[in-house]
Amino acid sequence: MEVHHHPQIEKKNLKEYFLEFLMIFLAVTLGFFAENIRETVADNSREKEFMKSMAEDLKSDSANMNAFYARTNIAINQIDSLIHLLRRSDREKYGQTMYYFARVITTLQGRFILMDRTYEEMKSSGALRLVNDEAISDSISRYYASQNDFKEQAQLQIQKMSEYTNLAKKIFDGAVFQQMLKRFPYGVIAPSANPQLLTNDKATIDEFVGALHYFSAILIINSSRAKQKGQSTIRLIEMIQEKYHL
Repeated sequence: MEVHHHPQIEKKNLKEYFLEFLMIFLAVTLGFFAENIRETVADNSREKEFMKSMAEDLKSDSANMNAFYARTNIAINQIDSLIHLLRRSDREKYGQTMYYFARVITTLQGRFILMDRTYEEMKSSGALRLVNDEAISDSISRYYASQNDFKEQAQLQIQKMSEYTNLAKKIFDGAVFQQMLKRFPYGVIAPSANPQLLTNDKATIDEFVGALHYFSAILIINSSRAKQKGQSTIRLIEMIQEKYHL
């Protein structure tokens, strides 16, 4: 009868088991660190791209705020002049100028809304966590938190302008306004003659002057906010450019 002998299995000593464990541990650890390094490099690259895009948004904000500030201040000065002329006893001499100021101020003022395209993309994708500089992260959060304030002020400005235009129709001849429009390119020119107001009723004119005042007040507030926001925009751009070497 044939007898089968089982092969002898060589037993490993403790040192060999330890070496195998150490090799496996080192391989897993190195893999873990390699993956972390890869993710860190990728995150840093994404962070820089987002910050580059945000810096471009902020530059657009800065240019828009400067333009808004300049246009709005021209409108404020023209409102001051229009109120002064309307209060004069000889205002009939200044019909041409009053008509021009009354019509052009609504074309000069505009609304300012922050360019938040990159910020909203980062917020929705969770990429805001990539900004590892606490000072920049806090500054970004504060900057865009003011967006709601700007929207509310813009709506209030529209409301005051609407009140103004509704009263202007009682005092100024719409047919004259129509003649003052330039279509290509769009703009407003002074009337060629010296048109007169539709009414000289003191109560009506006083009501219109009151609407002018409140319209001017909201323009002054928004102009001041735009100037302050412009300064904070420049500071944030400089922080981002310095941090990310843009």
